[in-house]
Order: sequence, then C-alpha cells, then structure tokens
Amino acid sequence: MEKRIAPWQVLESRMSYEDRWLRVRSDTCRTAQGYIVEPYHVMEYLDWVNVLALTTDEQVITVREYRHGVGQVLLGLPGGGVEMRDQSPLAAIQRELLEETGYGGGQFFAVGQSFPNTGNQNNTLWSFLAVEVVKLQEQQLDEAEHIEIVLQDFTDFNRDIWGGAIPLQSLHLATIGLASHFIKQSKLPELEALRRALQQR
Repeated sequence: MEKRIAPWQVLESRMSYEDRWLRVRSDTCRTAQGYIVEPYHVMEYLDWVNVLALTTDEQVITVREYRHGVGQVLLGLPGGGVEMRDQSPLAAIQRELLEETGYGGGQFFAVGQSFPNTGNQNNTLWSFLAVEVVKLQEQQLDEAEHIEIVLQDFTDFNRDIWGGAIPLQSLHLATIGLASHFIKQSKLPELEALRRALQQR
C-alpha cells in the first residue's frame, strides 16, 4: 500500500536562536507514518527580493561584492530583504535597488516567486524585472557594505550567464530565468528590444 504524504504534526516548538537577521526554530515533529523527528531546525528569514534591472540603453545593472558565505568576490543582482518599513515586496526591491546602486524610476514587473530552500527555510523570494531605470542618486550603503556597480550589455550578459562564464547565486539565476520568460511572453512594446535580444541568444 502506498504511503500517505501529509504534513508533519508539530508536537513542540521553541526558538533556539534569534537576532536581527535570523531566527532558528527547533521543532519536534511526527510524520504521517508516526516517526518522530527531533529536533528539526527551521531558519526563519525575512522574505527576499531581487531584480533584473536594465537602464534606458539596455544595460543590466549588476553588483560586485564580497560574499562571506563562500569567501569570494562575486557578481550578482541587486536585492535584499523585505523589511518591516516596506509596504510590499515591490517597495522593498525599489528601495534596495536605489540604496545599492543609486538607480530608480522606470517600470517594475513582478515576474514570479519561489522558495529559497523548502527543506529548512520558511521565506519566499520575490523576483522582479525593471526597465528604463536611471541614475537618481549616489549609493546609500551600510557600514559593512562595499558594492561596485557593473553595467553589462543585455545580450552579452545573457550569453555569459547561460554559458557558465559568470558564476551566480542560484536564486539570481531563478530571477533571470523568470524575467526572461516574462519578456518572451509579453506583448508590451517597451520590451520589444529585449525580446529580440533573447531570440538571438
């Protein structure tokens, strides 16, 4: 007989670690088959946002910074966490893009959402496409942030990303993929040049 797939029952739950960035919840669970899983740690993060942002001349705005998790300086997309002050994921990514790069304005499109790690994280990633953004101000970085802005031609960027020439965080690849699909499916005239560029890839 096929085993039934069902949510686990949480018998007990406690917060084993908490600071401004992360909460670690430790659960005692019972599976649908009666097996006790103890402890099962879940990392509770803020929701995340990132964006494939393009200038008026179709330059992709990327950021180069040190990423301590892997100990490397890497290229990536602008993004961050949805904070309490943000009214929505859209407001969060507009704030993050402006703070990290100084770019804003333009048009923003929500292109999809995904789960960063369903095994032990509870948050959602919200992915966006932004077009026709312009430089509005200088960067507004935190003390621990040092971010270099790198502009890249959209066609060259796509070739290098999907050809494996630029190692990216997987969630950034997800956003680029969702944004590319949105561009291809859209009939919006302001995305026509980007559609043509993707067709040439």
